[in-house]
Amino acid sequence: MSTLDGTQTSTSGSADHESSKAHSVDYEQLFEQLKHKPCRVDRIDKKYESPGRKPIRTKASIIDRELERVYDATTLEEIHMALEEAGRNLQQLQVFRRLHMLVHEEPLDEPSLVSVLIDLEERNWYKLHAATFVQGNGNETSCELGLGIHNLTGNAERFDVAGEIGSERSNQFSVSHEHPKPYGLPITVNVRISQAILNHQKTSSYTEMFRGVLLGVKSFDGKKGLEYELGWRRLTDTSGVASQAVLSQLDDYVKSAVKYVWNAGQKEVDEETGQLAGWSVRSTSEVSGLGFDRRLQFCKQVVEWQALLPVSSAVSLSLSASAGLILPWVLPTFSGASAAGPAPSGTTLSSCIADRFFLGGPSSLRGFKFKGVGPMAARRPSQTPQVAAAATAPSSTQSQAGPSKPDSLGGDLQASFMAALLFQLPQQALRALRLQGQLFVNGGNCVQLTGRRVPVMEGVQEFSRTFRWSAGAGLVMPTLFGRFEANYVVVLSNQENDRLRRGIQLGFTASPLMNLYHFSLALH
Repeated sequence: MSTLDGTQTSTSGSADHESSKAHSVDYEQLFEQLKHKPCRVDRIDKKYESPGRKPIRTKASIIDRELERVYDATTLEEIHMALEEAGRNLQQLQVFRRLHMLVHEEPLDEPSLVSVLIDLEERNWYKLHAATFVQGNGNETSCELGLGIHNLTGNAERFDVAGEIGSERSNQFSVSHEHPKPYGLPITVNVRISQAILNHQKTSSYTEMFRGVLLGVKSFDGKKGLEYELGWRRLTDTSGVASQAVLSQLDDYVKSAVKYVWNAGQKEVDEETGQLAGWSVRSTSEVSGLGFDRRLQFCKQVVEWQALLPVSSAVSLSLSASAGLILPWVLPTFSGASAAGPAPSGTTLSSCIADRFFLGGPSSLRGFKFKGVGPMAARRPSQTPQVAAAATAPSSTQSQAGPSKPDSLGGDLQASFMAALLFQLPQQALRALRLQGQLFVNGGNCVQLTGRRVPVMEGVQEFSRTFRWSAGAGLVMPTLFGRFEANYVVVLSNQENDRLRRGIQLGFTASPLMNLYHFSLALH
């Protein structure tokens, strides 16, 4: 009888009892007849395997803790449910490669007693990871290398070291430790120390350096999590052309924030057609500026939702939406709209550019470039002698290309929506490559509410008045890093300063629910 987590829980007779007739027994029907009969577990036998036939590392107390409820079961159905739950919990420890459970009618002289055999195979104690990928802006290629040490002391703990280097001089390094179920509590505790240098010069004329520590606690099933982050942030401009709006933000900050994440969802796969139906929702709430830098005192809320509805055996309707809002603790109270402009540096009325929302690109709003939607500000002329000399030359690249593109400032309020009709392609060769087609409509907007000498409600009205829309068709292929999309996009509505990407647009999108949809069709 298969369980949800892939473990095997089954019922059998004695080892040699009518083995020649075993193939003719309907165990599911037999289970339905006996599941309410009185039954208890007499003993649990365990069979262990580990890589290289070495002694098993996982402590016996870790395994026995998950099996305690099995002894409390009083019927065969309760035994099955207890083993199913124990199997899920053991699999979530991520230390076992194989987990099988078998229920025997033993001892034979006591019909109400059964024994359980558990077959466990441990994973290796280390894991190396290497990958190359393209960042969201499509202009930076990154190389990632990681080493994970798992279950070294037998407590199912994890130590991970990871590094990432980008072609545009972005880099990230982190060391983390994760301990599931400390003292038997249904939680996972994690600690991470990290340093990140993120290059945003091409889109926003600043570079962010962040060093900090994160302490987190999440439920054992991963549906809820609470994190506290403390770190030092430095924003600099190495190009010398940052707009005045970005220039006013360049400084050192201390970020102290609490974040709460909540996940929910439901999905099921039709065994005959391979169609997936389900929904998922994710909420992230953050409160920053606790006891330290007052310039980073803000509240931030993000909600993401997705649903997948089968239309026929080969067609599904995908709906997704996201919305985010960030506001300082103290809201501006201007009685009337005066000259717009950035708030003075160091006030709590303007959100930090590194915390704002950005919109555009194949992962959020198709038909627009990465960070191509929302508030913009003109960059300053470069003061470097080399660029100034080049600008006066007749063959200057700058004179041919015109003024440089503006800085993308991000927004305090953002929303995006997408509706897509996903369908299987008629060619067998394309289906073998796991390619599916899609027709979609995409909309979204991003506006700034603070840092301007105008009422907040005027920014909300601007948000609804300047909504962007696009539509198109394309091909989708699932990969280990997300969905790869090749779309032809038509922009239906845009604003003057938007950076557009009409026609062919390529990119990756990350969506666990949609990846499962494509893989379920491919496997079917």
